[in-house]
Amino acid sequence: MIKTLEKVIEVRDSKFSNITNSLPGTPVVITADTTRGITFKGALVYTNDFEGKITKYNLTNMDNDGSGGTINLYDHTTLLSIGASKENGRYQYHAMDAGIGKTSNHLWLFSGTGDYERLTYRDNNLDNIMYGFRDKDFPLYKQKNYNAALFDQLSECSDTTNDATGAKCPVTTNSSTIIGGGGGLPNRVSKDMGWYIKLPASQKISAEPTLSNGLVYYPIFEPSQSTNKCSLGLAMICAVDDECGTNISSELGQSLGKKNKCAWVGQGVLSKIVTFGDTLFANIAGKVDCSKITDQKKKKECED
Repeated sequence: MIKTLEKVIEVRDSKFSNITNSLPGTPVVITADTTRGITFKGALVYTNDFEGKITKYNLTNMDNDGSGGTINLYDHTTLLSIGASKENGRYQYHAMDAGIGKTSNHLWLFSGTGDYERLTYRDNNLDNIMYGFRDKDFPLYKQKNYNAALFDQLSECSDTTNDATGAKCPVTTNSSTIIGGGGGLPNRVSKDMGWYIKLPASQKISAEPTLSNGLVYYPIFEPSQSTNKCSLGLAMICAVDDECGTNISSELGQSLGKKNKCAWVGQGVLSKIVTFGDTLFANIAGKVDCSKITDQKKKKECED
């Protein structure tokens, strides 16, 4: 039983988003017990919030950031903003998964977006994503000024939506883009902070992603394209290279075509994916077979 509340840390509310912020997902906690090579005591903690930010918290005994800057216990800083809004629907309901990249040796954080309370909602303005972001400062903590021009934006990650070969892999390329400058923004922005894949057809993440053996598995829900909005949607799995963001879901089989590169599982909503060896396990909330119900009252309710 918890008898005392040690500390309440308020996450900054972004003035650049019209979403009322909250933290529905479980935090990612990095300690010496869970990660090799950690020398600090305590934990570095990461959260992804409703309005599309990743925040990093210093709950360690570190007192400097490795480059002369002083840090304190309970300091927290915004690492990334993915530009979430009510219009594009990039709500982060689910927790992140995390791991150390074999190629980059950086800590990677994986998340996805979608309005979990309105899974069947369809709109051409929806612009949900799967993404991977790397914390290049890990295992150090470095404070970033709270300014939209200074913490990382989604534009600093590679758009690997249609990259089937890994050509846009942020770990192996040094591509950059001119964004115009002005307002304190740099003239050029590196694309190596991570990757993102846009989801078509009003698709949404239905549970947190799972990292396993260099791949990130995302459970996806696609609303029915039928005129009957009560029709069941599709449950799918997207398999993405963790550091390159290359969608290799076709290797799972049951691909639904070029536009939709995720593997089809069935009708309904997929749970978090659990891996054991080369096998994937998940639950699906799907269609009920009313013919197998023996209780006549319940059978009629099912059929209605």
